[in-house]
Formats: sequence, structure tokens, C-alpha cells
Amino acid sequence: MNDTPTTPEQAAATAEAPQMNFFQRLVGIYFEPKKTFEDIDRKRSWVGIFIIVSVLAIGATYTLTTRLDHETYMRKALQMNPMTRKLTEEQIKPLIEQPPGFMERYGAFLAPINVMIAYLILAGIFLLTFVLMGASITFKKSFAVTIWAMGPPAIILTILGIVFMFVKDPDSLELNPAANVASNLGLLVAESEHPVLNSLLSSVDVFSFWTIYLLSLGFAAVSDRKMTTGKAATGILILWALWVAGKAGFTAIFS
Repeated sequence: MNDTPTTPEQAAATAEAPQMNFFQRLVGIYFEPKKTFEDIDRKRSWVGIFIIVSVLAIGATYTLTTRLDHETYMRKALQMNPMTRKLTEEQIKPLIEQPPGFMERYGAFLAPINVMIAYLILAGIFLLTFVLMGASITFKKSFAVTIWAMGPPAIILTILGIVFMFVKDPDSLELNPAANVASNLGLLVAESEHPVLNSLLSSVDVFSFWTIYLLSLGFAAVSDRKMTTGKAATGILILWALWVAGKAGFTAIFS
């Protein structure tokens, strides 16, 4: 029997050692998110969850481009762009007759890059917000929490999106794979009739609120006890409200 006393340094090292492997974290983030984020604070690894999100993003984009013919894809793309949605049929026809562009052919392979860029930008915004709120957070912590908080809802949403893209009529598909899942109140109002109201209601989304909840837990866990979950949620909700207002304002300008 080993009776060698444990030094304070050894005890601290043991307390800070991560206790969960990747698969335990992946399950835990759905069922025990608070405990999982505490473990993420000990070791800020994120490659595994990013690979899963990236593979599903590639699959969703590929599914979309194979389910839509070129003309339908182009018409939907032009309709999504505020600068081109009011073009006449005479103006649209030459654009449709052009061969498939780079994004239509190879957009699926750019999905991981787009995901990474989005996570990096959001991690920076969250970092600035919580530093201003007095939290002691590094960019590495912010980035790890961003991926682990936004990734799990995105995984479920993307899987559902792929399933619905196979089930729904191709003509009714949205170019944003996630938009093919009816998870928000936007379906109550037609975008063509009330674009601003539709934009606001579309933000009332099950997956958005789930993400806000995970972000709040995550940033509270990595803030060295300088933020409660409620205080972290306040910061996240302010950013979410600004995003919703900006999106609605942009829609109002170009509708």
C-alpha cells in the first residue's frame, strides 16, 4: 500500500486533468452539458466535433446540389440575393443559361472552410463581449466553447435537413439546408407577403435557443467562476437580439 502523501501541486494537477474522452464528451454534451463543459475547460480539444460538423455540412450541401437541377438552383439563388430577387424574367434567363458555376459544382468541399471561418469570427465576438463583462477568458477557451456549444445542435439540425431534402419535393427546397427543417415560427408568415415579420419569427427557433443555452453554460464554465450561467446568458442574448434586429433591418431595406 502506497502511503506517500500527495503534494498540493500533484492534487491540483489531478483536479485539472480531463476526465472524459471524446466520445464521452460527445454524449455528455447532449445529456450532461454542464459537466462536459467543465471537462472542456480542463482540455480545450475540438478537432473531433469539428470533423463531424464538417462531414455533415459537406453531405448536406452535396445532397442539396444533387436534388436540384441547374435552373431551379439558379432561380432560388437569385431569389435569395436581395440585389437580384427583383430581376425580370428577361434578365434572369441569360443567367440561368450559363453553365454551373464554381459554387454549384464544388460548394460542398468549401463547407468545412465556411464553418471554420464562422466559428473563428463568432469566437472572437464572444471573447470581446465577455472580456468587456469582466470574465477571464482566452481565445482558445472561447473557440472551444463556441464549437462545442454550436456543434451539437448543428449536428442534429443538419441530419434532419438531409433527411427532409430527400423527402421533400425538390422545387420546395431551400438553398440553406437547415431552412428545410420547420423548427421556427417563420412558417406562420409567408416571406413574400411579410418579409420583415417572417425574418423576426424565423429567429424564434428551437435550435437557436438550444445553442444559446449551451453557450451560456459553456462560457460560465470557462470563466474562472467570474460569470454565472445567467450572466453569460445575458451576454449571449444581447448578441442574439442584435443579430435578429440587424437581419430584420437588412430585410426591410431590400424587400
